[in-house]
Amino acid sequence: MRVEWYRLHRTDTLVHLYEDYKDRNGDQMESYRRRTALFKEELKKGNASLKLSALQPSDDGAYKCLIEYGLQYDDITLYVEVKGERQIHIFMQNEPRNKSKNITTEGHNKSENCPTHQI
Repeated sequence: MRVEWYRLHRTDTLVHLYEDYKDRNGDQMESYRRRTALFKEELKKGNASLKLSALQPSDDGAYKCLIEYGLQYDDITLYVEVKGERQIHIFMQNEPRNKSKNITTEGHNKSENCPTHQI
């Protein structure tokens, strides 16, 4: 199994790589080091969400996730807009913006600070 998250339109692109049941981030972009993770137990269910911690304005932009399992593969492109220190806007390539999601870093409790985002 291979799950690769990378940035589009950049020369240095790797955000997170999971291959042969291990994280393989030796070639990961420096700005993402120690800020990304996958939910390993969720991979068995087909969930390849990326956990991105300590959101930064430079995280704004297009991301692609490529999943390969044997001869099967799938991919999705997401766009992330950092709308401020505590809010991001995520939308998919073929979805209209009115079907996108706004996510705040405060989670369910408005007073709780949670600097981690699931893409």
